Amino acid sequence: MSNFDELRNIADGFLGQYPEDQAWNGSSFNWMRRLPPGSKHVVGRSMLAALLNMNNLTATLAKKGQIRVNGNGISFKMAMMWEAGIVKFQNIRGDADFEFLFCLALFPGKSFGWLIPKDEIWKDGEFNTANAGITDQHGGADAWLDIDPENPAAWLAPYGGTIDQAIAISKKSL
Repeated sequence: MSNFDELRNIADGFLGQYPEDQAWNGSSFNWMRRLPPGSKHVVGRSMLAALLNMNNLTATLAKKGQIRVNGNGISFKMAMMWEAGIVKFQNIRGDADFEFLFCLALFPGKSFGWLIPKDEIWKDGEFNTANAGITDQHGGADAWLDIDPENPAAWLAPYGGTIDQAIAISKKSL
């Protein structure tokens, strides 16, 4: 079974907790779209931890919205497809203690992921403007990352793409 199918099965398992929130017809992720941002984050982080564990990584939920994987601090961000077919990952804190950022993008019939080293987003306490798609948010306290999964910036290539690629990279890097 592919990692995408596993992720869909995990999402289906949460469906009973959120039956009134179905927006994408036929998608296993449909119910998540109408959740408040904090609830989406909690569900997405739990789904990713379960998927990482299914792939023989030791993932546990940690404080401040993080996941610990084989001792590594992973900041987690999830985004759902915007109308233009892009995703926007928000509130990426530069002062948070993590080694990697895992960005999970959910589309009605696909999922994408990137395991990005922190210094690709933040360098010397500043967001890394050398990488396309990174902009400041909240006056520079946080970073914002825009990705078009069908045409991602070249610097993202080593860090993922499809959810299968992101899991394979996680297995090598964590």
